[in-house]
Amino acid sequence: MAAYTGTGQKGGKEMERTGMGKLVMQMAVTIALLGGICAWNLHRADERVAAMLEQGGVQLPVIMYHSILKDEARAGPYVLSPAALEADLDYLQHNGYETVTISELVDFVDGKGDLPAKPVLITFDDGFYNNYLYAYPLLAERDMQAVVSVIGEQTALYTESGQENAYWSYLSAGRLVEMQESGVFEIGNHSYDLHDDSVRKGCLKKRSESVEEYRQMLTDDTHLSQTYLAESGLTPPQCYAYPYGAYSDETEDILKAMGFRCTLTCEERINIISPGDPDSLFLLGRYNRPSGMSTTTFFEKALPGEGS
Repeated sequence: MAAYTGTGQKGGKEMERTGMGKLVMQMAVTIALLGGICAWNLHRADERVAAMLEQGGVQLPVIMYHSILKDEARAGPYVLSPAALEADLDYLQHNGYETVTISELVDFVDGKGDLPAKPVLITFDDGFYNNYLYAYPLLAERDMQAVVSVIGEQTALYTESGQENAYWSYLSAGRLVEMQESGVFEIGNHSYDLHDDSVRKGCLKKRSESVEEYRQMLTDDTHLSQTYLAESGLTPPQCYAYPYGAYSDETEDILKAMGFRCTLTCEERINIISPGDPDSLFLLGRYNRPSGMSTTTFFEKALPGEGS
């Protein structure tokens, strides 16, 4: 009869505990290594940012607004009150920020101009009529500038109908001309008919499309918007704001080939743009301004150094 070794139920539990202990130790080591790698990557990223700033790069926060309405019942992620917008603009000026235009940014990266010490780009997406009603006078009173990126089909629709309602109307071509000629607003492209996720999400390529089919679709839609705006008396936009922030691998090259100098995403991050580096104006990150957050709290997140 074999001798009893003591490796019955009790021994099995001890082995299980030992195995579990090794697993926990391995997991701890893995987490530590990953933490070290992340810290190293963040350090390297900080070094790259510092190097870009030393070479003349400029930190550029971009703020993204949508609809501006007095009705508090409509407040939400993409609807802000005029009072909150006014507080935002006053905060920026009080803290030394100066608004810049797309044209000034293009000149800067082309080595043809300088930027203020603390530049900020203010953007409005979609082209709601209430931007004219509320944002336009607030900006004009403060000698500030912004870019409004319009959906071409909506501009055409409301140009034809002549309807102007703060809740649901979009800007007509006539209003856009007025806003552009004032020097307060530049006009951006937000697609002609891609701000609709029933067929595709924004500028995303469908899985069923070939690259050539996608290129033709995006080129046709963008050309339609550019042509309509130009024929309406507006300067053809240099900047394209991606509907829903959605784009595909091919999108940037297509828009660059069409002459665009800047694209706007919905990714929340501070940008660094550099003289002699036109590509630094592409895929700019932006901070969406929602309701329900104080001006100070929002800008502690959206402006470099404000939250430190």
